[in-house]
Amino acid sequence: MSDAPTGPGEIDVLIVGGGPAGAAAGYWLATAGHRVAIVERKHYPREKTCGDGLTPRAVHQLEEMGLGDPLAKFHRFDGLRATAGGRELELKWPSHPVYPSYGYVVRRSDLDEMVARNAVAAGATLLEGHEALAPVVERGFVHGASVSRDGGEPIEIRAKYTLVADGANSRFGRALGTSRTREWPYGTAIRTYFETPRHDDPWIESALDLKDRNGTTAPGYGWIFPVGDGTVNIGVGLLSTFRDFTSVNTTHLLDGYCHQIADRWQIDPEAPTQRATSGRIPMGGSVGPKQGPTYLVIGDAAGAVNPFNGEGIDYAYETARMAADVLHEALTDGNA
Repeated sequence: MSDAPTGPGEIDVLIVGGGPAGAAAGYWLATAGHRVAIVERKHYPREKTCGDGLTPRAVHQLEEMGLGDPLAKFHRFDGLRATAGGRELELKWPSHPVYPSYGYVVRRSDLDEMVARNAVAAGATLLEGHEALAPVVERGFVHGASVSRDGGEPIEIRAKYTLVADGANSRFGRALGTSRTREWPYGTAIRTYFETPRHDDPWIESALDLKDRNGTTAPGYGWIFPVGDGTVNIGVGLLSTFRDFTSVNTTHLLDGYCHQIADRWQIDPEAPTQRATSGRIPMGGSVGPKQGPTYLVIGDAAGAVNPFNGEGIDYAYETARMAADVLHEALTDGNA
């Protein structure tokens, strides 16, 4: 952790949030020679509700950030196994001129710290245990944030531009007036981990015929992502597009799914390695506005999540890189 910068105009960009979007933006801006600080409320390593799967698009962005070698120590998979109605299809990632034909499964506690430390190595300042409490707004322009370290007395960190990347619930974004378009879908997800000898299976798996403990077809889908460390990440996801969505007990649904696949995946459905965690996810770019006077909103904070499969990490990296390119142009030639 670095010391917090102080003083008017001391840095070029303040990034609120040190997850995939914030850390990647910090890397690209620091690489371009800009003074950038990343404010992260928690201390690494920290858990996030996630399937932990990295698609080829996400892997490409990580390799572009020079993280190909560190990634290689994690579990690599060849594609997706889709199951439904007692049948299964194993679908390899297609060949592509830009993206690799493989993905990885990396726990978020490992992934987010790896990308954040990479940003620091590139020259970014990382402020762990610091919470951005409120934007500093003068004459309608955002000039940084009021920041507290581990609940202490707030200080102002001032910057020419601010990137909002504090995740799906984005309190900082809401303070600037962002909101989700209610007519657009959102999702909920819950996951946990189980020990299994199949921890290094070469496929991530998605179940399209989710059932509860009584064998009744339930809305949503299930996933099983082999982590390669003796465990698998198992979870279920739901979209808000069906009737009675809010009445579904996701904990019970996850329990039913784990019992449904227990024999095939050789898990003890009564013995997860940790407590299940859940989250609510805006999707389809449903959060806006995504820009304002001297600020941009990226990643989950902007609802940059695929409503088809709940994938958000690659879009976080991609929106971070686009935002960094825009701010680099603004900082170097004033063409904001």
